[in-house]
Amino acid sequence: MTRRLENYVRKYGPEFGPVLYHTLQSQAAHAGVAARLRRKIGVLTGKISAPVKPAEVLPLFPEHESSASAEADMTTIPVAV
Repeated sequence: MTRRLENYVRKYGPEFGPVLYHTLQSQAAHAGVAARLRRKIGVLTGKISAPVKPAEVLPLFPEHESSASAEADMTTIPVAV
């Protein structure tokens, strides 16, 4: 982000570079907000279908959970001494 600002300063000078940079960043942010709001309004009014939520993410290391539950099961087994 700083590199882009430096590029604007180098290209347009120290007076107008930062002004142009911040103006363009604000316009881009405003466009993103407007698009999100249009999408929300479309979903609420039924004009656009709601986005499909991704499937549930599986755990990274499922074998650790199974070994932990196996250890818990072993502690409940009665042992004759």
